[in-house]
Amino acid sequence: MALSYLHSSLKSLTTFCFAAYLVVLTFVAPANAGKFMSSLKFDDSGEAIAVAVIYETSTATQKPLLKSLKVGNKLMKKALGFKGFALLQSQDGKQVVALSQWEDLDSYQAYTPMTSYKSKGKEGATPPPEPLQTLVFEVVASQTAIEGATPALRGKEAVVRFTQLTPKDPNDGEMRSQLLNYVEEIIEEVVPFALQSQPIPQSVIVLKEVDSGDLAIISNWNCSAVFEDVGKPVTEIAFGDDLAAIADTKQGLYDVVTIIPSAPSNPK
Repeated sequence: MALSYLHSSLKSLTTFCFAAYLVVLTFVAPANAGKFMSSLKFDDSGEAIAVAVIYETSTATQKPLLKSLKVGNKLMKKALGFKGFALLQSQDGKQVVALSQWEDLDSYQAYTPMTSYKSKGKEGATPPPEPLQTLVFEVVASQTAIEGATPALRGKEAVVRFTQLTPKDPNDGEMRSQLLNYVEEIIEEVVPFALQSQPIPQSVIVLKEVDSGDLAIISNWNCSAVFEDVGKPVTEIAFGDDLAAIADTKQGLYDVVTIIPSAPSNPK
């Protein structure tokens, strides 16, 4: 009965979001319609990596920083191995995350960001400050609420819950190893639980930092209207006492500000 309720709820919310999408297509120009459904797809099939560059902000500094990052990353889509980019702003105004995906670590390391933020007209912006963290993740696993769907952030109405798990003592090698031992448990138990929360996320992605061993979980909803439909805030992911004893957890909700998809492949 519970599964029937979840299926019914997901079908209702998906229908609502799809209807809203059709309304937008009816009243916007075709060029804007194409931008509406830009997506960042997550690839866990090979050597793909996801990079999260995290900046601390306030309500006063968040908007200028977003402008700087939009200008500074405009050329990223032409980089070899680029697979997509999204800017996320925290709903509490305290962080901005620049999230990108690459074919492999070498392609990310070969990318050279813009060093000049001067441009014509209204595009000019000041260089962004030093980030709080730059995390390079392996995409360990992904699951979707609908079988066979592609895990992805789609459109500028998307909402992301970004969950970080960090060893309480980052310098303790044994503690880092213990945290990594929980990866399978997270995939088998935590992810299915997250996919049953209300509102139901479209997908949940598990990430592992390549150097530190930190873990992250990205849950995403591709239509912000589902939160109004459910009428309650998203609950945080709950972890067991054993995991809580060795890892600090940070969880936050982020709105998707912009998405730069990977360039389409040219047919031969």
